[in-house]
Amino acid sequence: MSVHLSPKENLLRALRRNDPEYVPVRRMDGRIPGLIRLHYRHSMLYRAGIDRWGIRWEGGLPAGFEWEPRIQAYAVEHPLANLAGLDTFAFPDPDEPDMFGAMFDGLDCQANLVLAEVPYLLFERAYLLMGMEAFFVAATEQPAAVARLLGRIADYQIALIRRLIACGADAIRASDDYGGQQSGLMSPRMWRRLIQPELARIVSATKEAGAMFFLHSCGHIMELVPDLIEIGVDVLDPIQAGANDHDRLKRLYGDRLTFMYGVNSQGALSQGTPDAVDADVHACIRVLAPGGGYVLGPDNSIAIPEANYRAYLAAGERYGRYPIRLD
Repeated sequence: MSVHLSPKENLLRALRRNDPEYVPVRRMDGRIPGLIRLHYRHSMLYRAGIDRWGIRWEGGLPAGFEWEPRIQAYAVEHPLANLAGLDTFAFPDPDEPDMFGAMFDGLDCQANLVLAEVPYLLFERAYLLMGMEAFFVAATEQPAAVARLLGRIADYQIALIRRLIACGADAIRASDDYGGQQSGLMSPRMWRRLIQPELARIVSATKEAGAMFFLHSCGHIMELVPDLIEIGVDVLDPIQAGANDHDRLKRLYGDRLTFMYGVNSQGALSQGTPDAVDADVHACIRVLAPGGGYVLGPDNSIAIPEANYRAYLAAGERYGRYPIRLD
């Protein structure tokens, strides 16, 4: 593929819906040309132990080949199961010295967009502290207490995000899953009452500090997309296939929101043939890429056959050149 723009400039054009030359492609290990992704060392995404919030984690598996991504750890103990202890619960310090270590040292910021990952942003952090069932019981029976918890979490995340941006992050990608396979994990009404106000504060603080805001939210979130646009989210992933209507997303919101990923990990990518993968990738690009505003990628990180991974990469290059062919 002949390229005239640098990878960073092409990526920025794709993110800004401004005439990219080709669709950027995410590899299974997370690499996207023109992008550096940073995980600060206390994020506990992939290792067992007790994190700085007091949550105990188990599991987590290292990556194998590039098409066999590492597996996240999972929480097994929740230190705030009862909100009666909220006022005395010791939140971690977002200004803790050396939290980032040498994470920002030696980055080629001229050639790359620097994106800092903030996992377990708000809802996820709350249920990791409380346990999923305890969170939803409290959200129904003690909504004011849950709102206070979410407000304190948002205060922490805002301080952390401001620090990441001050250190050199151009963009923040926060993870907060709101959906299941067929519906949201909570009603849109509950989400708007409890989550949206604090998420809006976080997004606003990010953009006031001069960075873009990416939101990762798995599952069905169709009803929430207009709200995400309203509060200023710039980029949404992974627009999980089967759980969301890609055609509708692009048609209704593609002029105001950039989409990333969307290739069905539960379908052809993991279960089908290389030819089926080629067809899936072609369909995603045909629907989501016209006009820019799209980065190709799997909608989840699970191990897939090598032949299917090679077919995915080849299809991204074959079909991803602008102008996008719609046949």
